[in-house]
Amino acid sequence: MEKMRIAYILSAYKYPEQLVRLVKRLYSDRAEILVHVDKKTTREVYEQMVKGVQSLPNVYFLKRHRCDWGGFGHVQASLTGIHEIICRKISYDYAFLLTGQDYPIKTEAQIMDFLGKHQGKSFIDSFPLPSDNWEYGGRQRIEHWHFRILDRHIIIPNSDAHGIKRKFPKAFRPYGGSSYWCFSKACIEYIDQFVRKNPRFVRFFYFVDVPDEIFFQTILLNSPHAWEIVNDDLRYIKWKDPNAGSPSILRKCDLENMASSPKLFARKFDMRIDAEVLDLIDQTMLMDGNQR
Repeated sequence: MEKMRIAYILSAYKYPEQLVRLVKRLYSDRAEILVHVDKKTTREVYEQMVKGVQSLPNVYFLKRHRCDWGGFGHVQASLTGIHEIICRKISYDYAFLLTGQDYPIKTEAQIMDFLGKHQGKSFIDSFPLPSDNWEYGGRQRIEHWHFRILDRHIIIPNSDAHGIKRKFPKAFRPYGGSSYWCFSKACIEYIDQFVRKNPRFVRFFYFVDVPDEIFFQTILLNSPHAWEIVNDDLRYIKWKDPNAGSPSILRKCDLENMASSPKLFARKFDMRIDAEVLDLIDQTMLMDGNQR
């Protein structure tokens, strides 16, 4: 049996040292890494990222575009990475979407073993909408028009007004969940073909609130691949408040919980707050992994 291969799509916008560390940790002869850096990121920071990994083959920087929080730019970054995987004819069995503030908590061998045991399955946190998991069941995210202009979030109609509700694309049931995923080659190819054949579906999500938490779930769970989807994003995440907009920063005190977790990756880390936690992960969990 041939060795399994992984394509990583990384979405980053700050902390070049941390991104470089992640890329070097993931890098191996069985991995291809594609990096999208937010166009709002300064040229200086972007050049630090590129320079930090320029000696590594099979690391590609994608064409940059703006990624506003809650906007379609994050979906577009994933789609750009997916299309680049197809166009470059990259050899892979699975693709992961990660951010620059993620980090593995399993070795490459453990990740490959997990994927081998679940070959053909794909992983993303998901639930049908409307859902009690989200305010108003998530309806306002898709029934109202959401615009992000110069860092402003404009909603039409606003929460106090009555207006015509947007109709979800016909014949699709909406699903939501987290933004992060691990998809099989079959699912990646299906998504790439789907978005090229269904531009109206894609355009609908230009005006959805936080569409990266709805877009991929809806495509795959309304597809012939729905039976392959496992409701798990494979991430260890610590939430102070389940309704918080962002997870807690992981620190040394979280090491034991990460070590005992079955998840493959953890988020999120901030080397300005606690850089030592990454050293300890390397030393205690990833001793047999890559380090360049």
